[in-house]
Amino acid sequence: MHIPAPTRPWLLRRIALLTSPALKGDGEAVLFSLKCLLAAILGLYVSLRIGLTRPFWVIGTVYLVSQPLSGATLSRGLFRLLGTVGGAVATVLLVPRFANAPMVLSVVLAAWMGLCLYLAMLDRTPRAYAFLLAGYTTSLIGFPAVTVPDDVFTIAITRVQEISIGILAATLVHGLLLPRRVSPRVHARVASILADAERWTRDMRAGANETVLAADRSKVAADLLDLHTLSIHLPFDSVHGVAQVQILRALHDRMLDVLMLSSAVDESLAQLRAQPAGTAHTTWQELMRADLCARQAELDAAHHDCRLLEEQLHTARPDWRRHVPAHLARKANGHVLHRDHRIALRSALGAFVGIVLACALWIITAWSDGATAVSIIGTACVLFGTIEAPAGHVMRYLIGSTIGVVIGLFYALVIFPGLSDFVGLAMALAPALLVCGSFLARPPFIMGALGVVLTFPLIAGLGATNATHIAGALNSSVALFVGTAAALCSMSLLQTLDSNRSRARLQDVIQRDIARRAAGQVRNASDWTSRMVDRLALLAPRLRGHPDAAPTLRTLFADMRAASAVAELREIGGAFTDRRSRDCLAQLLHSASAHFRIRTSTRRTVDTPLLESLEHTREVIIAGNNGASEPVLPLLCGLRRDLIAPLIVHGD
Repeated sequence: MHIPAPTRPWLLRRIALLTSPALKGDGEAVLFSLKCLLAAILGLYVSLRIGLTRPFWVIGTVYLVSQPLSGATLSRGLFRLLGTVGGAVATVLLVPRFANAPMVLSVVLAAWMGLCLYLAMLDRTPRAYAFLLAGYTTSLIGFPAVTVPDDVFTIAITRVQEISIGILAATLVHGLLLPRRVSPRVHARVASILADAERWTRDMRAGANETVLAADRSKVAADLLDLHTLSIHLPFDSVHGVAQVQILRALHDRMLDVLMLSSAVDESLAQLRAQPAGTAHTTWQELMRADLCARQAELDAAHHDCRLLEEQLHTARPDWRRHVPAHLARKANGHVLHRDHRIALRSALGAFVGIVLACALWIITAWSDGATAVSIIGTACVLFGTIEAPAGHVMRYLIGSTIGVVIGLFYALVIFPGLSDFVGLAMALAPALLVCGSFLARPPFIMGALGVVLTFPLIAGLGATNATHIAGALNSSVALFVGTAAALCSMSLLQTLDSNRSRARLQDVIQRDIARRAAGQVRNASDWTSRMVDRLALLAPRLRGHPDAAPTLRTLFADMRAASAVAELREIGGAFTDRRSRDCLAQLLHSASAHFRIRTSTRRTVDTPLLESLEHTREVIIAGNNGASEPVLPLLCGLRRDLIAPLIVHGD
């Protein structure tokens, strides 16, 4: 059939619209919302059938546990269940013991929640959700049970039942109904990371801009962190999950080699371009050219190894080690996370102080609904305490809660009085839950959507009879607003870390560990490199928009390489037979260690004495005609290159 010419552009635009990523995202959000609705209705039906009095917790659990990926839903559900049981046990042990001393009980509960937040901040993986749940479950159960300590066991058991039903419903629906596996997402992410790495290796050899290369390397570091987070869910995704995790660890270790080798090659190319042949330091240039050829060959081999591991990732056979070279089959370290005990302790202490002050105000005023407000404060301080600047998230949750109160009152006054059976209840809840689920699938609206879906069933009095006491609902609404607003103030004052201080803190930690590596105080070099790259992944977003972002990242990579070279020289220095070579090398290592130790708190400057010591050591080692000079000279060359790296400006 012939289509008129003016119709073709219109038709092509409509076809393009149907295949656009935005529409695909909308379709995925709708599917996710439908599955959440089915899980919520299933959990609500079961809870009402067995006679639970607070089925709205089941609905909240479904929406808290549900994730777009089925494996992530299962793992999150397991972590939530473990955390809920742990929090319930702690509450049952603590509340009756200190029920006669309200202030002491408040301090003990706040200390437990602070400890859980501290552990969650140190974990920095999806497993941290278990610690968070153990903390704020105590807040949700413990503070309302203060007035009825004899019933705390019944309340805790009921809470665990509600959570279990919600988790079971969510995992069944998301796992059986059009499940979205984690594995394809991991495969796509690995393909993207490897393609990006190969692209910026080509760009580097073509003389790309320093700023572009720094951004590319920091992006790969951040992608490796995201990939590690996804890998936590793989064992819950399929029977091949364990093998996939092992392969990803090997891939991560090889990608670290790609990062370090590419940065070394980039620096060598930049310095050789900046100092043409025939200028001063000709001997160093010859050493650098020889080292550059070796490093480029190693970089190409590392890229090839990454592709081999990607192939094994798709098959994920338990015996995958038999199908790769021996150096890839050895046990891999995988991603080693940065843990800042000081920041974790600061956030935990902030939560502790905020909760204790709220409890003191509750005790002094004897507010009847103070338990609700304090439980919300405790929940917010723990749940949002892992975020560097939590105020924005709490504000979005408060806005969502406000909308949830309005919707809840509308359901209580208008909808619920006319319902007579479960089918009508499910149909009445469907519009609100569908809208909440669709927004929950969009990251910018997650906090607001959670505020709505966790609030409106509570305010509406959802239960066996759907009966609502208006005065009680209004009091609960006031307590909710007061608790959330108080949590916002408490977290802004006690748990918010200034971005500049956070960046400076991270840079200080990086420089301190570089000094430790140069001083020979690091036992496992692979773990050290992985942890340092993880820190760079955390630092790069904090440097975004800063005029010195690219030079800072470039300098840190150079410092990491230089410290590693010093550590390797320290290990092989004893192989020299002549005393003069050993003494010169020992003096060089002492000067290098002092250089990095002093530079942790001062600006980077040209260390002329260290460069002179490096030059003298090279001359002595060459003159000594010692067989051990073969591995030492490339290390000396790399150390010199990295010491002067920040002084060489890449071409734009």
